[in-house]
Amino acid sequence: MKQLKLPNNYFFYHLFSSLIVFFGNIYFGGKVVGRENILKSGKFILAGNHTGNFDSYLLFKASTRPIHIIAKKELFEGKFSFIFKQMHLIPVDRKTKNPIAKELAIEILNADKVLAIFPEGTFHKEDILLPFKPGVISFATKTNAPIIPFAIKGEFKFRSHPTIIIGKPIYLENVPSEDKLKYLENVIRDMLTK
Repeated sequence: MKQLKLPNNYFFYHLFSSLIVFFGNIYFGGKVVGRENILKSGKFILAGNHTGNFDSYLLFKASTRPIHIIAKKELFEGKFSFIFKQMHLIPVDRKTKNPIAKELAIEILNADKVLAIFPEGTFHKEDILLPFKPGVISFATKTNAPIIPFAIKGEFKFRSHPTIIIGKPIYLENVPSEDKLKYLENVIRDMLTK
């Protein structure tokens, strides 16, 4: 994988994300609950369940700040690769280690920007959570970034009104459990079932 650089221009990000939200609102009618929990400044990690390719619509709808989403590298190989590059997604190969992508993710957080990660590592349609991968805890620990959990509920169909629930920031130093990954998983599971 070639060298990845910290983004410095978000013109196309704001353009494409605004269009995605505009048309998503018309077709899906998505809802955001807990928008007030999104930090207006400083770094943080958005972490939650992954239901499909349209999850990013709800993330863009929830936050006006640019979000750098960790995504599968296959998205950069199709006819829409230009758009994904301009949206500053971070490509990862799910079959191997990704040191360059990890370095960029840490650099993004250290620059007080927003990172989004789906700890399950893949999407699925069942209303369950797959076991979380440890990357999200590693990023938070190395950068001292809070984790803002989210839960996506509902289907992405015409006027189905899928919902994203944004939880309060989690500061790992305040988490009593030694298994911080399991703690995060349980928080998001509770958000999904309520």
